[in-house]
Amino acid sequence: MNISSDLIPHNQFHLGSWLLPIKNPTWYYFLKKENANNITNASFIESVDEPLKELVCFLHKKGIKTTPSCSGHFRSVEDYEDLYEALEIDRKHIRKEGLELKDIETDKIYLYQDANYKLPWRKKQFLRKVMEYQRKGVLGIRVPEEQLKKKILSLEVEGIQISEKDGIVLLEIDQLNVRDNERSWKKITIAIKNLIDTENMESVIRETENANDA
Repeated sequence: MNISSDLIPHNQFHLGSWLLPIKNPTWYYFLKKENANNITNASFIESVDEPLKELVCFLHKKGIKTTPSCSGHFRSVEDYEDLYEALEIDRKHIRKEGLELKDIETDKIYLYQDANYKLPWRKKQFLRKVMEYQRKGVLGIRVPEEQLKKKILSLEVEGIQISEKDGIVLLEIDQLNVRDNERSWKKITIAIKNLIDTENMESVIRETENANDA
C-alpha cells in the first residue's frame, strides 16, 4: 500500500483517499489510488471542515461529487509540536503491530504496518513546513456537465483560485488569517449555489417550453 503521512500538495488531494487513525485520530494519512469519491460513510460530513460544510452538503444534495478537501487552518506552533508527538506514537505502532486506519469516505479499515517506517521529516523541519502549508486549502468538484463546469471556472471570487485538473474543478485558497479564509469560502459557496440554482431553473423553463411546443 502506498500510504504516506507527508504534506501532500493540495492540488493532488483528489489522487487518492484519506485515512484517519482509529485510536489516535489526529492526522490524516494519504493512500494514493484511484478514487471515484463514492461516499458511503454516513457520518462523512462530520469530517468536513466547517467553512466547507455548506457547499459540500449542497453539492451532494444536487448529486455532484466532491473530492477530499481542506479549508485551511491557523493553528499554533505549540499545537503542531503536540501533533508531532502523536505522529511519533503512530510511527511506533506502524513499525510494530501496525496502525489501524479508516477511510473517511467509505469507513473501510486498513492495517498499515512497515518495520522500516520513518516520519518524512524531523521535528524542526515539520514545524517549519506545516506552518506555511496549513494556510492552504482545497475543494475539488466533479462537475458532471461541461457547460456548468465552464461557468464555475469563469467565476471570480477574491481569495479563491479556480482551475481544472484531471477533469476536476479545484477551488484553492491561501489566506493569511481566519477571517479572510472564512469570508472567501463563504463567497464562493454563495456564488456556486446561485449559479447551480439558476442553471436548474433555466433547465426547468426550457423543458416546460419544449413540452408546450410538442
